[in-house]
Amino acid sequence: MGKSIQYDTEIIGAFPAIAEYLKKLGVAKIVDDVVPWEGNISLATLAEILILNRMLNPKALMRVGEWAQNAGVTQYYGVTAEQLNDDLLGRALERLSEYRAQVETALVISSIRNFDLDVAHVHFDITGVELYGSYERQLSTEGEESGPLQPAYGRTKSGRKNVKQIQLGLNVTHDGGVPIGHLPLDGNAAESPVHIENLKELRKRLPSNTRLKYVADCKLDTPENLLTIKAGRGQFLCAGVFSPKLQDEFLKRREQLQPVDYAPKSQARLPPEKRDQYLACEMLDSISGEVNGRTVTSKHRVVFVWSQAKARQEKATRERHVAKIQAEFETVTRNLNRYSLKTEDVIVRRLESAKAKYPEGNMFEYTLTCRKKKYHLTWGLNAKAVERWEQLEGAYILKTDYPIREYPTVSILGEYKSQICVEQRMHYLKGPLAVAPMYLEKPERIAGLLCIVVWALIVLSLMERQVRRSLQGKPMYGLYPENRPSPAPTGPAILNAFSTLCIVIVKNGATQLRQLAELSPVQEKLIKLLGIPPGGMETFKRGCGM
Repeated sequence: MGKSIQYDTEIIGAFPAIAEYLKKLGVAKIVDDVVPWEGNISLATLAEILILNRMLNPKALMRVGEWAQNAGVTQYYGVTAEQLNDDLLGRALERLSEYRAQVETALVISSIRNFDLDVAHVHFDITGVELYGSYERQLSTEGEESGPLQPAYGRTKSGRKNVKQIQLGLNVTHDGGVPIGHLPLDGNAAESPVHIENLKELRKRLPSNTRLKYVADCKLDTPENLLTIKAGRGQFLCAGVFSPKLQDEFLKRREQLQPVDYAPKSQARLPPEKRDQYLACEMLDSISGEVNGRTVTSKHRVVFVWSQAKARQEKATRERHVAKIQAEFETVTRNLNRYSLKTEDVIVRRLESAKAKYPEGNMFEYTLTCRKKKYHLTWGLNAKAVERWEQLEGAYILKTDYPIREYPTVSILGEYKSQICVEQRMHYLKGPLAVAPMYLEKPERIAGLLCIVVWALIVLSLMERQVRRSLQGKPMYGLYPENRPSPAPTGPAILNAFSTLCIVIVKNGATQLRQLAELSPVQEKLIKLLGIPPGGMETFKRGCGM
């Protein structure tokens, strides 16, 4: 009897599409040209394999060789699973972190040249990356520069207090939310000074004739930061620090607030009368100071904004916090002169502790008296303080030096709301690309993994941007259950659409045939939307031995 034919499969997912984008972006050539390396396997190959691992298998960084063999990656790159050991990958991460800035500069130039990416309009934000394991602080010796970053206890975004973290500053373009650089930061780094360092890196990274538009949150609002942008011929847009002085200014101008024709995307399809209302007015302001030894003056706009949705949310928060403080005051009143509440110090400390729990505690006032060795407490809410609080609910300010003729008030509000693009990319970092939580032996390797994850995010964002541009505003069908339309396909949804794609291996005795499975209609459409020509797929097949 003849030997039976055996069939096997290798699930490769979006590997063919990602490989084509890695090639178009020139990741391998950039790494080879920029980063020196002494290993038996080229660092460019290791970098691409790690990027593929983050995009196709975002789990703990272990057993990468085993995954690569099962996913057709070793066949494509001509390596073995045994070669992709932890020590080699760890050393690769250390070297990549050392040359982070040079690689990302080359990636920006390649994105401009090959994808026509507009890099002049940048959104910046910072997030925390929580760590598991014990990390000792590595202090530099005298004359040596400090390490790339230091894990430390800090104010984590999740609120956890028992884990160390590092922080990550991310720059993305307004054009498609494509990352063009990142900063690895110490776990307890203050946010405001980070902008100066980030602006220096952006000036080195972007073409010399770029007039930068820089968008960030309220941590940008310091004279030093704003004047530095001005001195570099850039422009800024940020949320402003709503100081008591500016709060007073807002209250004076409440009658000047005018409706703004803006609606968030979530309410764009609702009739105007059902949308949350936005009101705004403006004033001019200026600041002066020295930057690199020369005097710089910034004349900018201060935009006062009132949001109905924000007011509704802040009212609910105020009522909840006030109720909790009131409950504590009532408990003190009920137990006065009993238990431990028998001395003025203890009573006052308990009341002040209750007030300090929330900012709304500033609205509470009380009087504590003592007659015949008995304490009496009267308390309540300060009517003027409550009135001021209510009038400020829903209000915030924006600061910008964008010219009013090109950017009227409604445009400024819309521009700032697009800051969500960097928040979405950070969501991808922590979800589909899985930055956190993680454990690596050295801070240098943490920094290297951040490089890999950000570069994977560049590829993912370019794929998402290309599909959306190819759709030209039309929805795509087939990505969601029940064939629901997808008006703006996301990067993770695009990758997930290829999750069933595999290589079929036909074994007949000593012979073996490898063949790419037939693409589904949705996968075929995505290949066209991604701009991948048939030749790209043929190149991939040859690389995988088909």
